[in-house]
Amino acid sequence: MAAVRVIQEIQISSSPSLPAQPPQPLSFLDAMWLQSSTPVERLFFYDFPHPLFHFIDHNLPILTNSLSLTLRHFYPLAGSIRPSPNYDNQFEITCEEDDSVTITIVEFIGDEFRNISGHHSKNFKNLRLLVPKLTKTSLGGGQFPLISIQITIFPNQGLCIGFAIHHAACDGSGLMQFIRSWAAACRCTEPTLDDISPPFLDRSVIINTHGICRKIFEMMRKYKGASGKCLEKQSSLSISDSNLVFATFTLNKDQIGLLKERVQAKRVEEGKPSLHISAFAVTCAYAWRCLVKAQASDGDIKQYFVCAVDWRARMRPSIPSNYFGNCLGVCMAEVNSRVLVEKNGNEVAAMEISKSIDALQGKDVYEALIAVIDRHWEPARSRRLSVAGSPKFRVYEVDFGWGRPVKVDITSIGGTRAISLVENREEAGGMEIGLVLPEEMMTMFETNFATSLLG
Repeated sequence: MAAVRVIQEIQISSSPSLPAQPPQPLSFLDAMWLQSSTPVERLFFYDFPHPLFHFIDHNLPILTNSLSLTLRHFYPLAGSIRPSPNYDNQFEITCEEDDSVTITIVEFIGDEFRNISGHHSKNFKNLRLLVPKLTKTSLGGGQFPLISIQITIFPNQGLCIGFAIHHAACDGSGLMQFIRSWAAACRCTEPTLDDISPPFLDRSVIINTHGICRKIFEMMRKYKGASGKCLEKQSSLSISDSNLVFATFTLNKDQIGLLKERVQAKRVEEGKPSLHISAFAVTCAYAWRCLVKAQASDGDIKQYFVCAVDWRARMRPSIPSNYFGNCLGVCMAEVNSRVLVEKNGNEVAAMEISKSIDALQGKDVYEALIAVIDRHWEPARSRRLSVAGSPKFRVYEVDFGWGRPVKVDITSIGGTRAISLVENREEAGGMEIGLVLPEEMMTMFETNFATSLLG
């Protein structure tokens, strides 16, 4: 039976130390994530053919020292989120002088590194042993931490660096900016603050125009209720259920090219002009169709595909690309189950996803959010699939000094019934899709994924 043994728990503060900083009010794009109970969880697996004592004596001091330096620039991550004492319905990040981030060092017992870091179906309950705990009540007074880190050692085989972060702290772009900065400092022989690219921390650039914050909160509460019922209907399994498995599927550049060609051929057949079709759109459409077929959904059920869109460059005026916080809009595509599972379902889904993304052009982020949140939502007659991650994050370039990761997983998809998407480690232009399903359904998905490209 797989288990972990806690070796050490360390509190890491910024270095050089910082005095207490003024509280940072959360923007409405941050605060809308406060209603989410699922932290964002990422696991980075690395080959590490050394014993545990070698890591403790040689590598851990480098990791902790470089993290201290990185937190000097990313100091909000060492703080906590609390209700604002000065304003109703407002939250803020408070940053005190002695704030720290927790790193837990554990040893994994009961499974091989190659097995738990592979693409094949693996026990999800075992995989979650590598995820750090991020509790919302550990600080008292309504405060809760933003991030937690766990380093799991597989002696003489490999290691895994796991992150759990509250989405209200930042979006995926911000998290990857922090992780890449820490890794860059870790690779330096004698790192200094000059080796770390500072983030843009001023959250006031996200303006609550037209007093939309309260409206979005009200609509998000309604959305959460409908979404929760929908997720409950889709699966009654908890993320700790031993029947759940995590698996990764890949599409190479040529396969993605073939999927694009089929979409354009469908457009020509229908007498419609060509449409810009991205690798993202055809990959998500392909996984979406394979999943709906595996679920054997009622043909009359509406299938929704939801994805986040980085809005940094879309803001007017635009905000810096290194903005650290949440700056996400959202788009939604809708296809009937019966249409999705038909022969041309993949082409239809890819076109709908592409059109929903193109429709965001020129829109304010508020318009994009309201358009989705205010959508007619029937939990009893609908299912939703969302996507976590992005191939633009280049997760396989994160090198702490041991080379590229052998695998990167997003385990938080198990609590949201999403798929994960990252670039293909082995081939430029390819994609990796991760998902969590009951074992029998995963087998059906695998069959659909392997055969749907053939016809």
